[in-house]
Amino acid sequence: MIPTTSAMPIGAIIVSARPADDYLAHFALTEADLLRGPVLDCPGGASDFAVRVRALGGRAVSVDPAYAAHPEHFAERLRADFERVRAWTATRFDRFPPGPDGRWHRLPSWEHAAETFMADYRRDRDEATGHYVSALLPTLPFADHTFALATSGFLLFTYPDHFDQAFHLEALRELLRVADEVRVHPLNDSARNPYPHIAPLLEALRADGVHVDTLAVESPTDRSDTHTLRLRRPAIPAG
Repeated sequence: MIPTTSAMPIGAIIVSARPADDYLAHFALTEADLLRGPVLDCPGGASDFAVRVRALGGRAVSVDPAYAAHPEHFAERLRADFERVRAWTATRFDRFPPGPDGRWHRLPSWEHAAETFMADYRRDRDEATGHYVSALLPTLPFADHTFALATSGFLLFTYPDHFDQAFHLEALRELLRVADEVRVHPLNDSARNPYPHIAPLLEALRADGVHVDTLAVESPTDRSDTHTLRLRRPAIPAG
């Protein structure tokens, strides 16, 4: 049986520019949550989420292998991926309704987030702020317990055809090594298929002593993305 267009995932990994407000919805966060301690966004893509955290007075670092690129090359990649998103959503208006210009109605907010990100990314490259780090899961260049919170959106569980179960477990353990709490969204791929190996993954994490729960959320991007995974590692004994 040939899958319908709507049932087919997006394909190659994209660099997206999800706005900070979408992050708050996707990860069930408030702005106060962002000030509990340093925040890691992995992968960060071209989101303006970390810019928002810093504007609020918090600390945030974004990680993505795409940050190895010069800003102009990054911008070229981003334009190409935006075109892929535009074309993909244009065949799925039942999930991604169009706005007045005929494109998916969320694309203008992504474009605004991308503009904010690119200005900050260029500043980072000029001033070496350390806000954007080129690295790739499951190996992160940070010490244990560096962050209070890590957000990981639209990579794990989203591309099961790219990453096997072993990679997912290694990546989650690595995020938990560097962050006290990890939130992952969504729990399905871009064709709405639930990640098939989530039960053994969560069983392995529980065996590590990790507290696991899922949060019901309402996604402004795709109403089928209804859950976020929350992982909290055991508290370090005092003394």
